Amino acid sequence: MNTLLADRVKNAPRSFTRKILDVIGHADIISFAGGLPDESLFPHELIKQEINHSLDTQPRSMYQYSQAQGACSLREELAQTYTNSNDKEILITTGSQQGLDILCKAFINAGDTIVVEAPSYLAALNLFALYDANIVEVNLTCKGVDTAELEEIFKTQKPKFFYAIPTFQNPTGWSWEEECKVEVARLAKKYNVLVIEDSPYNDLRYDGSKGISFEELLPELSVSLGTFSKTLVPDFRIGWMRANEAFLKVFQSMKENTDLQSPKFFQYIVANIIKEGNLALHVNTLIKSYKVKRDTMAQALSKEFGNAIEFELPKGGMFFWIKFNDSVDTMKLFDVAIQKNIAYVPGCVFYKTDTPTPYARLNFTNATLEDIEIGVKRLKEAYQEYIK
Repeated sequence: MNTLLADRVKNAPRSFTRKILDVIGHADIISFAGGLPDESLFPHELIKQEINHSLDTQPRSMYQYSQAQGACSLREELAQTYTNSNDKEILITTGSQQGLDILCKAFINAGDTIVVEAPSYLAALNLFALYDANIVEVNLTCKGVDTAELEEIFKTQKPKFFYAIPTFQNPTGWSWEEECKVEVARLAKKYNVLVIEDSPYNDLRYDGSKGISFEELLPELSVSLGTFSKTLVPDFRIGWMRANEAFLKVFQSMKENTDLQSPKFFQYIVANIIKEGNLALHVNTLIKSYKVKRDTMAQALSKEFGNAIEFELPKGGMFFWIKFNDSVDTMKLFDVAIQKNIAYVPGCVFYKTDTPTPYARLNFTNATLEDIEIGVKRLKEAYQEYIK
């Protein structure tokens, strides 16, 4: 069979996500690994109400084939998210992961250079590798990317695009400072590099105020990606892309050749949830719950580890990015942690290569307060055994 497969299949990187799923199915394991929302907060009754509303009010044509761009009612609601946008600049996707795939189809030829933060989103790195992109990393700190390093990359390597998560980044939870965004926008204009702004966590803000976006700084040379997976429910698989109309026409063509269209039924439901103000109310509920969980994890980490680890308190999103002593390989520590029934994601998987790293990503949104405290204690026990 292998002789029949395309090279991209044979060379596809094995996602660490699959390894996580292999080990966390056991009831005894507390998982800080997945980037999962709290399912106890899924708005089941609201969704049931909106399903019945759609069934009662929408014509049967909602079940019919339609244009790939998505339901106009949802695109109109989403357009209001942005400063200078309209429904013609919005494409509904099957999750924001499809948006990433469309970008690869539209822009990447084998060997083309693209730029990512180091570290960056695991599923994006795997997808870019699948399209045989030449992935170049730019160093990321809690204040943003190294803009001097980025300019050198732009100038010498002429990348197709720069993929970034500037707000509550995955995996770090960090957010770029405004000065960094402005400078990156200047460099993108100077060297004609497209900026892809992935924004899955923007609405999950626990401290501070909303910053400027690349849609505002760079409207004609940026693409925005968004999703309802973190703020409503993942299973609806509703994401979107925002870009100028010229790019949108290309993206729509790529989507048409992939799946013709995303299902409209849930698009109508989400559009009405937004229109009636119920999404904003639900997000406020999430923020109140997740902020307590974040603070509980921060307190537990400080109590159990003291100066043995370093971390920044995330102002939003779903993750802590913790750093152990430089001698610690968190992939090896992971194997010890699993024996203690605690799971996390080792930092090395968020880089282009699997070089050992002392970093680890911990999710705090999908565990109970009790499990957060117990899980951090188990992680400390694993760490103490590892360093013996």
